[in-house]
Amino acid sequence: MIGRLIRFVLILAGWVLLAAAAVAVWLHHSPSHGELTLYLTSAVPFALVAAVAALVIFAATRRWVLLTLAIVVSAALCYTQVPLARAQDAPDGHPVTVVTANMLFGGADVDALAREVAAVDADFVSVQEVTTDALARLRASPIGRRLPFTFALPGPTAVGTAMFSRTPLSGQHEIEGTALNNLTGMADLPGAASTRVLAVHAGAPLPGRTNIWHSDLDLLGAYLRALPPGRMIAAGDFNATWDHAGYRTLLRGGVVDATDQAGAGFRPTYPTDRFGGRPVIAIDHVISRGFVATSLRTFDLPGSDHRGVVVTLVPT
Repeated sequence: MIGRLIRFVLILAGWVLLAAAAVAVWLHHSPSHGELTLYLTSAVPFALVAAVAALVIFAATRRWVLLTLAIVVSAALCYTQVPLARAQDAPDGHPVTVVTANMLFGGADVDALAREVAAVDADFVSVQEVTTDALARLRASPIGRRLPFTFALPGPTAVGTAMFSRTPLSGQHEIEGTALNNLTGMADLPGAASTRVLAVHAGAPLPGRTNIWHSDLDLLGAYLRALPPGRMIAAGDFNATWDHAGYRTLLRGGVVDATDQAGAGFRPTYPTDRFGGRPVIAIDHVISRGFVATSLRTFDLPGSDHRGVVVTLVPT
């Protein structure tokens, strides 16, 4: 009797885990119009654990039909994540190093960010949540000396954004209509002349205000699709993960995700002020056109609730 009960509980648990994995596959492809689906989509990578557990349970209990179903669902779920683990071959060329960091209302440790920028010898830096005071500290830091060409629109709390370039910027302007400051310009980066650069910060999907999130991603996507042919780099806090269909709509017309190209895998960046400092979702990205990302890593930024991101790109 006890053995049957245990078997029943295991099979029931397997069904629940299998259902969770199947929902995760659906969430990856869903437009995330509802708040619940939007938030749950951020957790899609963790459903791989549920899928594996379901496989083990159905194999152990010899439920072959359910095991076959679990294999199909697990394969479908893995397929959604495979691009992030498969590196693309890069051409020879001069590497361009990009750094993006969120300062959490301007409170992040500028010295720590400056050390990281110096360590990687960055060519372009995108900084979000830049207040007036934070901008002054950034310009006075080694960042301002190493990358003296700046375009910034600071603002209160999360509004402000700034970009720092090793080479002169031209054609700078704000992307109109977004909730936060999203900036763009042109830079002759090393080995990549006339590159369009963007410092991105999409609106957060706050409860009751997810329409702002949808609107910002739509506006950013429309802006990217309207750009003339040529090299482009956009770096920042997109407030969306790889699994959000709204984020992947940005990846059209030759625009690619650096994590995808570098095969860097799951690199969560947010939040670092909870869960023991271990981030659980990846919402900070570098996307580009006319480049191949050869490496991507994250770094700790004291005073922020995000990890920073460093990406090395090679122009094609």
